[in-house]
Amino acid sequence: MDYNHITSFLEKFRKILFEKEGINTVITETITKHIKYPIETNMIKINGTVIHIKASPMLRSEILMHKEVILSDLSNLVTNRNFTDIK
Repeated sequence: MDYNHITSFLEKFRKILFEKEGINTVITETITKHIKYPIETNMIKINGTVIHIKASPMLRSEILMHKEVILSDLSNLVTNRNFTDIK
């Protein structure tokens, strides 16, 4: 029995999963660089072109103060996605 079709099907999902984890890692590193507070990847949720941060109001306020610089850096680092907002 040939299982190559199942392997190629599952390979597509593996690529999608690793791409999402890679983007979350880049986002957390970029935010941490600008606010000097460690952000975990589980605090990030991407909905289309908007990045949602699950954090305390004080931390989110600090991120929003640096929003333009963070978005600019992300546009240079992640060329296949265009993030428009951080909430």
